Amino acid sequence: MEIGEQFSYRLPTSVFLYTIKGNARLKLDGSEHAVSGFHVLHGGKGGVLDIVAESLFEYVLILYRAHLPLPGRRELLRMLEASNPFQMQYAFHPQHPLVLFDTITMMNKVWHRSNSLEKLHVKIMFYQFVVEVMGQLSEERIHPQKPDLAAQAIRYIHEHYDEQITLANLTEILDCSSRQLLRMFKSRENTSPIDYLIRFRMNKAQELLLGTDATLQEIAQRVGYADSYYFSRLFKKVVGLSPSRFKDTVHSAPGRRDNPFDVSISSIVDQKLQRYIDSEYDNHYQYKRGDLRVFKKQRTPMTVTVMIVLILLMSACTAGTANNKTASNGNPAAGSNSAAVAASATPAAASDGETPRMVKHAMGEEELTGTPARVVILTNEGTEALLTLGIKPIGAVQSWVGDPWYDHIKDEMQDVTVVGDELQPNIELIASLKPDLIIGNKVRQEKIYEQLKQIAPTIFSDDLAGDWKINFKLYSEAVNKQAEGEQAMAAFDKRVADVSAKLGSKAETKVSIVRFSAAQVRIYQKQSFSGVLLEQLGIARPASQDKDSFMEVMSKETIPSMDGDVLFYFVTEAAGSTEAAAVVEEWKNDPLFKNLNVSKNDKVIQVNEAIWNTAGGYEAANLLLDELVAYFEVE
Repeated sequence: MEIGEQFSYRLPTSVFLYTIKGNARLKLDGSEHAVSGFHVLHGGKGGVLDIVAESLFEYVLILYRAHLPLPGRRELLRMLEASNPFQMQYAFHPQHPLVLFDTITMMNKVWHRSNSLEKLHVKIMFYQFVVEVMGQLSEERIHPQKPDLAAQAIRYIHEHYDEQITLANLTEILDCSSRQLLRMFKSRENTSPIDYLIRFRMNKAQELLLGTDATLQEIAQRVGYADSYYFSRLFKKVVGLSPSRFKDTVHSAPGRRDNPFDVSISSIVDQKLQRYIDSEYDNHYQYKRGDLRVFKKQRTPMTVTVMIVLILLMSACTAGTANNKTASNGNPAAGSNSAAVAASATPAAASDGETPRMVKHAMGEEELTGTPARVVILTNEGTEALLTLGIKPIGAVQSWVGDPWYDHIKDEMQDVTVVGDELQPNIELIASLKPDLIIGNKVRQEKIYEQLKQIAPTIFSDDLAGDWKINFKLYSEAVNKQAEGEQAMAAFDKRVADVSAKLGSKAETKVSIVRFSAAQVRIYQKQSFSGVLLEQLGIARPASQDKDSFMEVMSKETIPSMDGDVLFYFVTEAAGSTEAAAVVEEWKNDPLFKNLNVSKNDKVIQVNEAIWNTAGGYEAANLLLDELVAYFEVE
């Protein structure tokens, strides 16, 4: 780097920086170091390294990634949360710098050879380098510092708030667990990272509303929301007014017209948080996606970046109670100067004396013990399963229809915490509930499975097809209620069999199921929730729906295939909207629809979408059976 040159870089992995010659000011997450030749600096993934060269400055950057083996992974993760050597930050002038320099020189020389065996040689030399650094660090009694994860997350939010940011993004960037980040962020900011992000975005949006003529869509996109409607709802929830009402109110307030930004100063952004190099905003090229350039110029062949994937062999230590206690407290073994981590491989005995059981599910296997008392459920049909089994969840995703629960379960769900919806569960809120079991679904939540698993043991069903009984059986096993589940299912099947026997020739009635929404019209086939029950009852379906499929999107040209002896339809309508209702009227008034037998015979009947489609669980199945019994008059 040339004199006066500045540079800022978010670390994509753990990093060793070794200075060769020259002087510079280095900042690692705000901790400043004046360095010259033969300095060693270490930082973890997610940290931000700022450099200002005070003379011709040359250095080597070694990036490495530490992988944990799968056996005992959860125990190791808990230990690393307490003391993670790969995230520690330290800088020092080694007593024997040339030993390290010689190792780096040889690593650089060998790294540029194409032979894969030589790459292995580099890894061996890197181990030697780490051992030497740890030894000299110990000799000089340097105490590494833990990174400030909350500060790192805040800086990332400030710089990337207009991009898609999730808790998963942050934990990946900062190389930590969601539980660890949530705890540290809550301790520092008294809120969660995502709530902080939302408020920061809303403050930025207020500034744009009051200081520019940008459209609502432009402002929404500028602060990270592709959907302006969703942005407006969120803005009103946070600020208390809709964007347009907010703008009108502030502009009409006395004394505000000439200084609109008086009201838009962020209450959550501490100005002291910005511990950056003064001109950092002039150097953002390194944050573009896929761009990991580290050096603008190379003065000598020794200015080089080496990327090493480091597989750590975690040793299992079963040396007795004292060692186990040390590991659980996160204290390193006395005199240890290696990268190995010791952990007890002996599982703790079940507190209730019950034998642990292994539950197979969509994402693998999970060892569970006893009957969970604090369950979070992330599907609508799963909520009904738990209620049927006599378990009231501590948290659940809101119902697709209702505020927040379906009418048929709202009495049973009083005081249950809403943890988002099936498509976007609130991970921070789930963690705050301290569940001992989380139940979700692979189709809906596969991307956040690893995060959920770090909060509590997590079981995922594989699908959300019409045959809800498959998932019901899994949920019964997960909550240690197999006997109760089998009893409930036997009672339901007996009831269905009784109704089927009473239907007689009425079962020949061809039942058509149709769904109307503002976007499309569908017919539902045998693998839908209602379709499964109709088939179990032996009730006939029109040819277009007598298929082992879920549904088919219709056009007006295909209206004739909707016909049957009776047509039950439900409407998917957003709150406060009438668009879907307008679609219903438009289709019902179409000449092709009026020509259907169901239309001529006045057999077009609107039904409850929750019961016939979205709830999808045990209680809804019984209610659907009630409605079919009433229609066919068999009880």
